Amino acid sequence: METRQLRHFLAVADVGTFTAAAEQLRISQPGLSSSIRILEHQLGAELFVRSRRRAELTEAGRELYAGARRALATLEAVETQIRGGPGVTKSTLYVGSIPSFAGLDLAALISRFTAQNPDVDVAVTVGMPLQLFADLVDNRLELAFVTMPLEPPHNVKLTPLATYPMVLACPLGHRLAGRDSVELRALADETFVDFDPALAARQVTDHAFVTARIPRNVRVTCNEIGSLLELVAHGLGLAIVPRPLAIATRVPIALVPIDNASLVWTVAAATRPNGTVSDAGQGMWNLIAGNAKPVSAG
Repeated sequence: METRQLRHFLAVADVGTFTAAAEQLRISQPGLSSSIRILEHQLGAELFVRSRRRAELTEAGRELYAGARRALATLEAVETQIRGGPGVTKSTLYVGSIPSFAGLDLAALISRFTAQNPDVDVAVTVGMPLQLFADLVDNRLELAFVTMPLEPPHNVKLTPLATYPMVLACPLGHRLAGRDSVELRALADETFVDFDPALAARQVTDHAFVTARIPRNVRVTCNEIGSLLELVAHGLGLAIVPRPLAIATRVPIALVPIDNASLVWTVAAATRPNGTVSDAGQGMWNLIAGNAKPVSAG
């Protein structure tokens, strides 16, 4: 078993697809698939349940994940200490985020953190909220930036950081594209593309339509904002999406405000119930706590 194989395995496990992992690692997808197959052959067990949409960890894969993460962290810490010379001890802060860095300037936050903490490296895992919550509970992450779900998990503490409006995304030239705003009842006969029902943005939209007693036809689902808006641009349906994420994609579509106060997207910092546990985690928390308002996880 090689460290290269473990890095490949962790990349697929973290992002959930071979395609995204190959892009992240900057290798070909066939090469990545071959590396994982060889690792599975060496271990005598399948590590992923493969489908057209996702690569989910098997029981053997979950067992390997924690060990692989610890093994690589140990190797990286030893390498960093040797490179740094005598008396230099490095540590790593493990942080999670939903795609697009949760609509926050996370890169700037990490830049400030590393400037203040030169002996701490930061490892960012990008994934879906449910996986990030599980990683927090399993001590794979210390802090994660997620969207606030309608029903927060009981074993995770969530602290809101920012709230953004949801907007209607529609193709250029659509009958609603030029409006100053739109009400939900004007969307009753439209076809939609949307996120997976497990994601907070989708839950907020579904709840608003159910509350307004307006039926909605969702034709295609997609968990990545850029791809979702590409579907909109090609006329497959309308979408209701967080405004900052939609603007950042630069996909040629129209964005129309929605007259519904409940359609908002809240970004939160997630930790274990007792908060951060390391000095590095506390240091990161101190950078964001000034704008945070604690909330019960329910």
